[in-house]
Amino acid sequence: MSGAATAPTATQAAEALHALPSLDTLGIAFTAIAPNTTGTHHAYSINLSTAAADGLAAIAENTRTRLHKATPVSYGPAILIPPSHVMHVSQESATMLNAIQTAVDTADLDAFDSRADYAKNVSMVASRFSTRDGDTATFYRVADTLLQFTRNKVFSLVRRDGQYDRLAPADVLLMRSEFDVVVIAGHAFFFLKPTFERAFGFLEQLKKASAATFKSVTSGLRITGMAELRAACTNQPQMMAKMASIRRSMDEDPAYAEAMTMPKLLDYIEAHPEVNIEIAGTGRHRSLIFNPTPATRFQIVKLLDDDYLRSVLTDRDYEAGSKTRAGHN
Repeated sequence: MSGAATAPTATQAAEALHALPSLDTLGIAFTAIAPNTTGTHHAYSINLSTAAADGLAAIAENTRTRLHKATPVSYGPAILIPPSHVMHVSQESATMLNAIQTAVDTADLDAFDSRADYAKNVSMVASRFSTRDGDTATFYRVADTLLQFTRNKVFSLVRRDGQYDRLAPADVLLMRSEFDVVVIAGHAFFFLKPTFERAFGFLEQLKKASAATFKSVTSGLRITGMAELRAACTNQPQMMAKMASIRRSMDEDPAYAEAMTMPKLLDYIEAHPEVNIEIAGTGRHRSLIFNPTPATRFQIVKLLDDDYLRSVLTDRDYEAGSKTRAGHN
């Protein structure tokens, strides 16, 4: 918050959000964010009626209440958000978010024009609440459902001055009952990880990292359907999360990568048919088969992620829910 000698922690940021007065008593600045042809994001001011401002404040209050009740967990490419948790990341570590927040914080923004070319490319809207002391909290809604009246879907008319006129796509902004991302005191909080990653540039970074990890961990392997598996591991969020987990294991334990060899994988699969991975060929030319059906598409990456363990009590095999090694935090 303003006047702090050191940067607030995520816990302090969440506490500061909870400590804000009722949001409908604060000043609200509502903006639309749209990228230009170079990828630079610009913010445009949207004029609100009192009823609209009150409605947005109520939606923000719903989001604030849910965040306050949730357990925080730090962002990580390999980490999923458990139920009743909220994920957070430093604003400074999210390059695109930092740039967008800077644009939203700019004074004297240009007014939003629903008929301008940029209005067709609105990527999100932001409700920024400010106290008299200068403290702010910004609530973002990613534009998945904001612009519903697109020309290729419906022909929309609205009554204006006694006659019906055609709606421009951005004449109507539809909001859901919660915001997607809350930024306060240098931290972003969110409940939907894929939405956050896609909207704020993390997804492209994750794709590049996943491709590099996939190439490294499969360089000595024979997999029928390798191209299809690579496509899944560099495009599907859950698969990319597994790639991030594999990279973490490779970085932390040199012996891990050395264990991911064809002979060892084949021996394990043959000794544990319950892992449900098919093998093609004979002898030393055998290969793993990637089956993209929902029931089996994760099996190879689970094996490469060392997702299986044996109980010392029952001598039965399980999928590991956590792979934190003994002696490691």
